[in-house]
Amino acid sequence: MPLTAILIGAGQRGALDYAPYALHHPDELQFVAVAEPVPERRERFARQHRLPLENVYESWEPLLARPKMAEAALVCTQDQQHTAPTLAALQAGYHVLLEKPMATRLDECVQMVEAAEQTGRQLHVCHVLRYTRHAQTIRQVIQSGALGEIINVDQRENVGYWHMAHSYVRGIWANSANSSPMILAKCCHDFDILLWWLGRRCQRLSSVGSLRHFRTENAPDGAPARCLDGCPAEKTCPYYAPFIYLDLIPLWRSFAATAIGSPRWAMQTNLRAPGLFRAAGRVVPLLRQVSEYRGWPRSVVAVDPTPENVLEALRHGPYGRCVYHCDNDVVDHQSVLMAFEGPLSVTLTMHGHSHIEYRTTRIEGTRGRLMAELGLGGAWVEVRDHRSGKRERINTSPPLGEGHGGGDNALMAAFVRSLRSGGDQALTLGRQSLQSHLLAFTAEQARLSGSVLDV
Repeated sequence: MPLTAILIGAGQRGALDYAPYALHHPDELQFVAVAEPVPERRERFARQHRLPLENVYESWEPLLARPKMAEAALVCTQDQQHTAPTLAALQAGYHVLLEKPMATRLDECVQMVEAAEQTGRQLHVCHVLRYTRHAQTIRQVIQSGALGEIINVDQRENVGYWHMAHSYVRGIWANSANSSPMILAKCCHDFDILLWWLGRRCQRLSSVGSLRHFRTENAPDGAPARCLDGCPAEKTCPYYAPFIYLDLIPLWRSFAATAIGSPRWAMQTNLRAPGLFRAAGRVVPLLRQVSEYRGWPRSVVAVDPTPENVLEALRHGPYGRCVYHCDNDVVDHQSVLMAFEGPLSVTLTMHGHSHIEYRTTRIEGTRGRLMAELGLGGAWVEVRDHRSGKRERINTSPPLGEGHGGGDNALMAAFVRSLRSGGDQALTLGRQSLQSHLLAFTAEQARLSGSVLDV
């Protein structure tokens, strides 16, 4: 019999990234109810998972007021709306899979971890990078001793300029009062894998960063409030909304630049000859997934992301705004310098001006060096030995089309396994996540105060 679950929040992450696992593995997981305030999303999820009308809700309160109807609850609401449904679900007896970040306040993160431990329920946080082949390979190399003693780690979150504009200027994470600091929203993943890779505590940290570019004074002369209101810079501005959401050129460039083998060739062909690519897509289903693409970021702009619907959303919705005339206040660059036990120096750099979207890792040890890259199209890890000079490159790319480096599906599989087995270590998962969140909150405090802080 499959495990049963309810979904609270049927947006991009809940409905489109995690829940499809149940459609692909119906023998392992089945959704029996949903709570979602947006009618189109709610109805789409109910239709896809064949839910009875009485199990479809506009909000989570009446759903969790009912007697427990499943083993697990996925909480995938907006960041500032995580705490209340998570606490209610734990108290109602559900195991919880919680989208990251856990919450926008440290005390609320602590409250949820304590509630899970008091109720004996499993609390998993969606740190999907842990579950990628890429991150697991890096951890295996570190633990093998091939690098010797680790001396320095440099982790970079190179956020594509177009992704920065989408999520942190026009989007729901743009204003810290309504969401969370960008270092928490974007980099709690990175803090988590650094702690996981190194197996050591961070003792002190400092941080610098600011909002440099996406400000009113940097707008092109005559730029209107919306891109489609006759912007004089539409031919040259890299943030012009139709260029990002209709042409999708920045997305495909990022994919092509990081893909390996035939996917790289296919994406390069799509960029050079889009008409030919569309024609080939009529007879090759795999190519049609590109030529008729309906995924992220289009799927956030419109529930049914046809080109016509996306264009209409850009005329009236938040994603059609000029990036220089938004209400954003989160940083567009930030660096964190950390002293880990060892002693070991670690830097984490996040910025929103990268030409392509990818993470890079450099680890220096007494016997070797590790370099790694994780992008939208593929991933690799390279290890070089100091003495022999031998270099080994490992292809850590996920199967084509799998989100977050394959981490989304692997996370769901691990969640199901943990619930089936009773999760021997499950009570520590929430507390492990709490450590990465503590680093993010402390980094933001250090940035604002200009201080070096003990962790």
